[in-house]
Amino acid sequence: MVTSRKTIKGRPMDADPPPLPAEGRARRSAHILETAATLLVRWGFRKTTIDDVAREAGVAKGTIYLHWKDKNALFLAALMHAHKQANADVMQRIAVDPEGGLPHRLWTHGMLAALANPLMAAIIKGDTDIFQGLRGAFDPETLQQLTGDYEAYIVQLQQAGLIRADLPVSVITFLTSALKIGLINTPDLLGPEQPPSMEQLTEALSDLIRRWLEPDSLPRDSAVGKRFVAEWLEKLKEVEEQLQ
Repeated sequence: MVTSRKTIKGRPMDADPPPLPAEGRARRSAHILETAATLLVRWGFRKTTIDDVAREAGVAKGTIYLHWKDKNALFLAALMHAHKQANADVMQRIAVDPEGGLPHRLWTHGMLAALANPLMAAIIKGDTDIFQGLRGAFDPETLQQLTGDYEAYIVQLQQAGLIRADLPVSVITFLTSALKIGLINTPDLLGPEQPPSMEQLTEALSDLIRRWLEPDSLPRDSAVGKRFVAEWLEKLKEVEEQLQ
């Protein structure tokens, strides 16, 4: 008895894909990652499978395994791809903002850029299935690499007079990280009651950071802050490329 097999453009879905030049592989990889991100937002981490991604992307499952060894590796790569897109958006927003180098403006632009990216927004808006699934797939060393040397960045801002120097760096990094994680987890903790919009929360937290972290007298030129964040994001980009 002859069994039927699903095909893509005349070839079986599980057949080995034809070789592509480097540029074509990069485009195919980006397409798969964007498809994976879309399905993560639609169905969540646990329900989305490699088969789902292959079907939606119109590629053989074997093609995905050419790039990533398993589901965790694929979805982590999808997260890093989304993070890279959001970081590029941050830099564009900062570049056109005269006060873009000030900490509270950096926070605002970072949040708004993340909210404009569907996968990043799903995590920030409280989709704990995605957040916990992706977080659980990281080993601690990789997680540390992806967060970058945040403390060194805070020290730079203190030395430039952009944030208060009387607060320990460890306190600043802990509390600002807690604010982000709190945005993700608080909706679940509070239950079904409708929370404020992320846009409202972003503006409120921006004002909170301005009042709490920034000194009364700030440098007139915030270009140094823009340079520091550009350097930090560039380092994170290098780490992401190495991990991929």
